[in-house]
Amino acid sequence: MMHAPARDLRRQSGEATFVRVPPVLTAFAALLGRRPYLGAAGLFLVALVPLLATPVLPLIDHYNHVARFYVLSHLTSDPLLAANFKAHWALLPDIGLDVVATPLLAVLPPLPAAHLLAVLVMAVLFSGVLYFNRALTGRPQPLVALLMVPLLYSYVFNWGFSNYILAEGAAFWAAGWWVANRAHPIKATPVAIIFAFLIFLCHAMAFALYGIMLGLLEIGFFLRARPRQARDLLMRLSLLLLQAVVPVLLFVAWEQSRSGEAAIVHHSGFGAASYLHNLTPRPGHIGLRRLQTILRVEEGPAYWFDILTFLLQLAAIGFLFWRRRAALTRTAWLLVAAGLLMIVFVPTMMFGVNYIADRMPLFAALLLLGALQVSQEVWSGRERLACTLLAAVMLARIGATAVQWRGYGEDYRQFQSVAAHLPPGAFTLNLALGAGRHETEIPRCEMYGGLLIAQYRQIGPLFAFKGQHPVLLAGQLQQNVARLEQDAAAAEERIGDGRAYMMAARSAGFDYLLLCNAQLLAGPPPAGFSVLARTQRFLLMRMKAGVTN
Repeated sequence: MMHAPARDLRRQSGEATFVRVPPVLTAFAALLGRRPYLGAAGLFLVALVPLLATPVLPLIDHYNHVARFYVLSHLTSDPLLAANFKAHWALLPDIGLDVVATPLLAVLPPLPAAHLLAVLVMAVLFSGVLYFNRALTGRPQPLVALLMVPLLYSYVFNWGFSNYILAEGAAFWAAGWWVANRAHPIKATPVAIIFAFLIFLCHAMAFALYGIMLGLLEIGFFLRARPRQARDLLMRLSLLLLQAVVPVLLFVAWEQSRSGEAAIVHHSGFGAASYLHNLTPRPGHIGLRRLQTILRVEEGPAYWFDILTFLLQLAAIGFLFWRRRAALTRTAWLLVAAGLLMIVFVPTMMFGVNYIADRMPLFAALLLLGALQVSQEVWSGRERLACTLLAAVMLARIGATAVQWRGYGEDYRQFQSVAAHLPPGAFTLNLALGAGRHETEIPRCEMYGGLLIAQYRQIGPLFAFKGQHPVLLAGQLQQNVARLEQDAAAAEERIGDGRAYMMAARSAGFDYLLLCNAQLLAGPPPAGFSVLARTQRFLLMRMKAGVTN
């Protein structure tokens, strides 16, 4: 594709084709082919357009993490934070981004820091897959860079699983290093051991996937070797085990430190009961949920849009495979097959981490791209048209995401106008009505709870799991959250209009409640709730009886 001249082509069989590729795309294809790294950098800049369209990114968990980074970076200088949070640094399998972001939040405001962190995790993933593909196939594959762009806005990224995506990108970097240097184990192993340690600190599940990648790749190399040397395979697998020694010891220590704790607790306050509801889906919904995560592995503004673009991409790539212009490197066949099987068979929760199965379609897609190699022969017009279709889908997805995200600028302005009525140091909860369904038709609200803490000095719950994060709740906030968590009987009702959650929050000792997607609240607020500010989407209430507007 990338080396074809601009003129119409004829196949060697003499079949004429009359498909013209737009000159702009032809010129860009030439750039990708002749300057693949410059072309990949240009594609990555295109991928950043949605991030520039809005001051607040609609990533579900992202700002909860940003709030934690903010607390950690200001804990020693802010007595208000010190009274309600305490640092808990340890070698935990989910702190990679905390180490990077905590000093960053000490010098940057929350909004630009959140954007910069999103760019970071996207860049590590994008470059990691390209590096892995280069090491596995022996040369840059411009088509892989093109296909990676829409995958950066994945179902997993939209959830805001930032540590996991960072770890996944590092895993592809590490696997690429190993493949490129496996012929020199004395050089490859020490660097790989450091990589393995860093991946574990970012996310334990990503470390497990990294181990699977290397193990199956080594088996793939063994099956292709002539003659096959079992001794060589055992030696290389032993070197892989050497990479796992320190992470496994840390994992065992981590598991022992978590003994007696609940595997999952919820003190985010952002639609908490809906979150609990999703942890135990009904059996009939499991298959549908997994199908949705496949069709929406690239998540855009609507279901129909994601399904349509998924099918168009599948048809174009399938056509290129059929015409033998694209193929998977044989070394990775076993690995790719395992990745596809994991979509079906990996459980929903492992090691106290939920939504594991939801991450597998992205992992399998990244493996497919990592193993993809493209023919350098002259392409026919129809084959170039298939690539043009892939480029058009990429641009359509980036454009549609940017348009959708631009609407959150107005939401953020409404949030600012309401949050301005809050006094600093108040105990405030954010309740996102409609949360937990992860539907793009319902605007996301989970971002604003973290921003209450990081921008308006409110005291509220955030992700502070003892065995997972380097910060813990303390003081009055810990007591309030503990009381709120005891009220589990109203969980099902909270999924509806939120009234039970509102009453529970008031009983737990919180002062204010910020209701997002307030248009979904059926009827007026409960008695005793005083409305302080209202916009189309937000409702701010004081939860003290007898207080008037």
